Amino acid sequence: MQKPRAPHRQSGTILLDALIAIVIFSIGILGMVKLQGQAVSAAGQAKYRTDAALLADQIIARMWGSNPAQLATNFKGTGGTGPQSYKDWNSAVAKALPSGKGTIDVDTSNFVVVTVAWQTLDSADQPVHTYVSRTQITR
Repeated sequence: MQKPRAPHRQSGTILLDALIAIVIFSIGILGMVKLQGQAVSAAGQAKYRTDAALLADQIIARMWGSNPAQLATNFKGTGGTGPQSYKDWNSAVAKALPSGKGTIDVDTSNFVVVTVAWQTLDSADQPVHTYVSRTQITR
């Protein structure tokens, strides 16, 4: 007499479990890589914002040290036009920030608006970033 055969046992479940674990692990690793890339980009943007604030503060400090009656004559400018003080500052903006440009507007009551604009290469399709500082120079 022959013994009855034991039912055929399922095989390959460990392999299937391992494949599922590898897929889940891979998705997690890809998510972490993307998060790291976004963190590096955010740190770069924060540096540009800090540089823009520093540049605006530098020109405002120069204005405080100059004759308030001559602010518009000595500092007002847009693009590449304006007095030498403005041109020097604007070239510093262009060196410090990607596609950096600065404008200074001074009204008759010495209310000053300093605008620093820049656009990074990785955000070419994004709007231009700006930092605006407003103050009134009085003595």
